[in-house]
Amino acid sequence: MRSSLWLGHDLTSGFHTMMALENQEPQRKDFHLWMNRGTCGQLVGAAVSQELIRRVLRLANDAHGLARGHDRDDLAGLLAGQAARWSEQSATVVVAGAQKRGKSRLVNALIGMPGLLPVDADIASETQVSIRRGPALEVTIRRGESVFVIQPGELADYASVLGEPAKRRDVTGVEITVDAPLLDGVRLVDTPGVDSLTLGHRHATVAALGGADALLFAVSAQDQPILRHELDFLAEAATRIHTVAFVLTKVEDSTGWRELLTENRERLARSVVDLDPRVARRLLAAPWLPVSSKLAEAALSSPNPERAAARRERSGFPLLERHLRRWADRRELVRAGGVLALATSALRELETSLRDAAAVQNADEAGLTARKSEVDCEITDLAARRRDRRRLGIDQQLLAREATRRAKALLDGYRRTYEAEIADLSGPRDTNAYAAALPDSLDRSLTAAWTEITAETADVAAAVINEFLRAMDVRAAAVDAELLVRPDTVADIRTTPGRARFDPLVEGLPTVMMAGSTSYLAMTLGATALSPLAPVAIGSVLAIGFLAHKRKLAASARTRTALTATVRETFAAVTADIMLAVEKAVLAWRAAAEQAVDDALTARHHDLERRRQSLGRGKGTGGAAVQDLAATENHLAQAGDLHQALDAALREG
Repeated sequence: MRSSLWLGHDLTSGFHTMMALENQEPQRKDFHLWMNRGTCGQLVGAAVSQELIRRVLRLANDAHGLARGHDRDDLAGLLAGQAARWSEQSATVVVAGAQKRGKSRLVNALIGMPGLLPVDADIASETQVSIRRGPALEVTIRRGESVFVIQPGELADYASVLGEPAKRRDVTGVEITVDAPLLDGVRLVDTPGVDSLTLGHRHATVAALGGADALLFAVSAQDQPILRHELDFLAEAATRIHTVAFVLTKVEDSTGWRELLTENRERLARSVVDLDPRVARRLLAAPWLPVSSKLAEAALSSPNPERAAARRERSGFPLLERHLRRWADRRELVRAGGVLALATSALRELETSLRDAAAVQNADEAGLTARKSEVDCEITDLAARRRDRRRLGIDQQLLAREATRRAKALLDGYRRTYEAEIADLSGPRDTNAYAAALPDSLDRSLTAAWTEITAETADVAAAVINEFLRAMDVRAAAVDAELLVRPDTVADIRTTPGRARFDPLVEGLPTVMMAGSTSYLAMTLGATALSPLAPVAIGSVLAIGFLAHKRKLAASARTRTALTATVRETFAAVTADIMLAVEKAVLAWRAAAEQAVDDALTARHHDLERRRQSLGRGKGTGGAAVQDLAATENHLAQAGDLHQALDAALREG
């Protein structure tokens, strides 16, 4: 008996539906799959493809039954969740990759709407942006139980890491509809970056794989070759998704993209040596599609049809679109690949526990001894790692000191630039203009400084924390850049000094003396010919003018002094607040890393203890373990054949 997840045909709606779980005899032959001819087009690959899909779903049903029969509700739940998606009429294609690899711009160009998704900053943690075809452009935000529509221009505020914190808080998803023909039968999902620096980003992207039928992985031709954390993500993704393609973005400005492509292939080949050979073969056989989103955008905006067509051909997008179109036309096969990948992964996990149970059931003393020894060795190694955990603990003070030192050095550099500019001001007019523009200029500079500090601090912390995680053999991303929150420092920017009082001794007496001297000089030069009072008038005017000019110069100097003091006070206040924010973030990152290690070690310890207890049971307690182990091994062999058959079917045409 087995539990059936994918069975039946809803004649009223005309597309696949998931029936309620029910027991079916393995010999039944009425396991039929149908498609909605009205909306999905003709059947995929006719009889051969239908038979292939039927075999995949039977295998998944059997895996589900085995998982439930051996109390692996976790595996059964994953398979049931995949079955619930079988009625969807579009293939879900997840677009993933590290930050700054051109994912969002790629999606914008594919749907013919440059600028729709924010491209200057990554998507915020825990957020997925889903795009499907609809009658008009509409952006819907999901925040908990709340769902509301926003203007497309507001999208960056809700979805970008640089958006308004109050707006993007608790946003879990963004749904966009757009009337783009490419989206017939395809739903694109843009995801946060999978960089090791962002814990929430990677978790959100991995979670998106659970609802994916295919993966487009973006690698930039302008950046460094594919990195370790990207390869780690791909290894995990390939166990969940059968259909993968690589997109090499930004080739328009890279003269050496072909050499970079070769190096990426070589790095990928080296990284998959420890994977299951069938998973490794699928990744190595995945196509690489070089594209230029910039040229595709230029083609969209070109008024010359011939030039637009030439740019579009050079962009590489026609080939990428044909690839997506093939996935859409064969979406039942693509989705069956996801089902098969998940079922294969579940069967491999079941195989280990069933081998233990079979050894117990058969009273295989030699086998039991070897397995118990294996478990004991792992427990011993785990105890050693726990000791290393305490010895290799992250030094919070040293890490925070280095991060704050770099932040202060960067802010000091900005401050000295302002001081040098103020010292070079030549006169009252320049000084007053500079003073008027200073508040806005300081705000822009502090924003830019914060962006640099965020990246610099994350890099410093990641170097230390990721080394700790590698030493503990724990794969986790514990540096979440969103935990580094910019402080709300309000600077008292005073750029206009108070008016100086008139000092009779310092300014009055010299002015009177100058007026007298100038009047005497004017009189000796014959100014009395004009009027007896002319020398006095000339002397007074010149003296007063000199006094006014002197007071302007003094006021300008006082303004420069005030500006310098303002800049110093502003940067002193901001530096103190930023250093505190950096220390708090480092503390949070350290705690997250150590918690990730503790959780991983604890979970592994529980698994080993459970396995040791199962190996210590008496004969016969394994139940039907031998039979189920044979069935599992047979299913895994079938899975390998089915993966090859799916690959061949998806390559056709």
